[in-house]
Amino acid sequence: MLPGMLEIGQKCQEKRKAKGWTQSTAATHAGIHRTVISQIENGLYSGSLKALTLYLNALEMKLSVQSAGMPQLDELEALFNDD
Repeated sequence: MLPGMLEIGQKCQEKRKAKGWTQSTAATHAGIHRTVISQIENGLYSGSLKALTLYLNALEMKLSVQSAGMPQLDELEALFNDD
């Protein structure tokens, strides 16, 4: 299982269910096979980024990437305390 895929899958499943879609309906909207939907939602997907993006687009979601090594502003303030 790839890091973060379980969280992505859970969010996708929540959005799909909120739309009232079955996995088969979502697959039709995304233009991919239902088993791919299942793999994504269960955090087991390791296929192409294209298929994942097609599913996210069908759900009106976007994939974003964050660098784990970059501190956030509040973390920087703690590191460089001017007091």
